Amino acid sequence: MTEPYLEALQPEQSRARQPLVLPAEMPEKAVLLCVTEDVSSARTGLVSALKRAGFEVDLVEVNLHKPLDLQVKPYRAVVVDVNKSDGAGCELIRRIREQSAMPIMLVLHGMARNDVLLGFQAGVDAYMLAPFDEREFQARMRGLLQRTPIRPLIV
Repeated sequence: MTEPYLEALQPEQSRARQPLVLPAEMPEKAVLLCVTEDVSSARTGLVSALKRAGFEVDLVEVNLHKPLDLQVKPYRAVVVDVNKSDGAGCELIRRIREQSAMPIMLVLHGMARNDVLLGFQAGVDAYMLAPFDEREFQARMRGLLQRTPIRPLIV
């Protein structure tokens, strides 16, 4: 007697649990800086996901010998995309945090939980472990931007 009841509820329950797709428009075009260790992979994955969400994205490679110019455009956030735990990503995050209070999202590829903790110690505001659900990533980026007031950067 309970089996047909459960079968009848199954499709409705799964429909009710589907999250709404966020609108592609932002109140203003948000410009993000994506700093990555693997430009070709980030271009096809991470940057594409951000552009589909309506963000403008500048993509640069991690380079600790050349300082980032955070005033090239009115950046609203930085996405740091790392796949090696050699410390370059965390060092870059520390340098960004010394210059700015803008939100930093850390994307980790196949990293250990310890790398998440190192990222928070370095100054990230949020993180995602790759591979990730694109809608969740977009929602987290929007959440970071909504909670962060727009202010001029002082570098």
